[in-house]
Amino acid sequence: MSLPVALESVQARFVSAQSYKDVFGDLPKGDEATQVAHLKAQFRFLAKVVHPDQQEPQYRDQAHTLFAELNRLHTNAMTALKEGRYGKPFGKGVSSADSGGTFDLTSSLGTYRLSNVACAKGDFSVLYRGTRVGADSGAIVAKVARVPASNVWLENETKILMKFRDAKPGNPLAGIARYVPNLIDSFLVEGAHQKRYRVHITKAVDGIVSLTDVINAYPKGLDPRDASWIYRRILAQTLAASMAGVVHGAIVPDHVLVGPVTHEPLHIGWAHALTSGHISHIIPRYKAYYPPEVFDRKNPDHTTDLYMASKTMIQLLGGDVKRNTLPSSVPKRVGEVILRSVVPSPANRPQDGKQLLDEFTHLIREEWGRTYRALPMPVR
Repeated sequence: MSLPVALESVQARFVSAQSYKDVFGDLPKGDEATQVAHLKAQFRFLAKVVHPDQQEPQYRDQAHTLFAELNRLHTNAMTALKEGRYGKPFGKGVSSADSGGTFDLTSSLGTYRLSNVACAKGDFSVLYRGTRVGADSGAIVAKVARVPASNVWLENETKILMKFRDAKPGNPLAGIARYVPNLIDSFLVEGAHQKRYRVHITKAVDGIVSLTDVINAYPKGLDPRDASWIYRRILAQTLAASMAGVVHGAIVPDHVLVGPVTHEPLHIGWAHALTSGHISHIIPRYKAYYPPEVFDRKNPDHTTDLYMASKTMIQLLGGDVKRNTLPSSVPKRVGEVILRSVVPSPANRPQDGKQLLDEFTHLIREEWGRTYRALPMPVR
């Protein structure tokens, strides 16, 4: 649903702004009181444009989000004005490590102090852990584009994470928002040679491991009883993508996180997701996970995600991903459900992800019951 021109214009202004001046305009010459009065007047003008009460009912949810963001921007702009940085760029310091081993990134919403040592590296980004300066909001993770050309991938991911974050009660996405990264902020920073890098900030989640970590800890394959609950989490990621109106396009071990004790998942890797067209980026190390339609440059669908999810399960169990074979430790009926999703033709794969999840859940409960099993992760 397209927004009215006025709302769309304000939203575009917020997304592209590199300083408070880009949001509220130039300040007049004069004393601080004159500038504050001008800033307030600009705020009131924008508030009238985006106020939810001024919108048609179908646009009020988006207006609420924009109005809340406008208020945050106004509050922070007032502080910036008083501190003499109103017209300065939000982002700074991508490479400005200090003697304490940290560096700061600043946006319109706040300043984030990050460890100078990356905690992980993705296909398009580098991840740093840190905290928000002056705010007791817990630990955060900053994802910084590796190169400016990677900005478009992070921007794609940001849009999808916002769908989950901004979902209102009653929207199915609201029910699964806790299982995707909680987006706090997204902005551009300026690095060396005036190059600009997209950053997005998410709330850190402790006590989780990637399926890559699990595979490395159990190179001969995971006990099928443990792998079974994880497969349910992987299938849930395909459903989350379908509910968000996208094909995830990269459900591989790196992009599925689980809590070994809590069993709760965190579904990541949304930079690869798409609403139309063919998958243009293949992760080389996971080439065997992609179905034929990807290499044929055909448009993927939800069965593409099911294919990759099941390839992930095959490797988790210690099977052969290229040949689609499973070890003898996997019960026959369990293996049959998994292998149905990795046939070459999309038309011959399960067409209903929720039905597949329900079928698998029923099957493993018949096989092993409902006994809880913590997943021990060896200390390395």
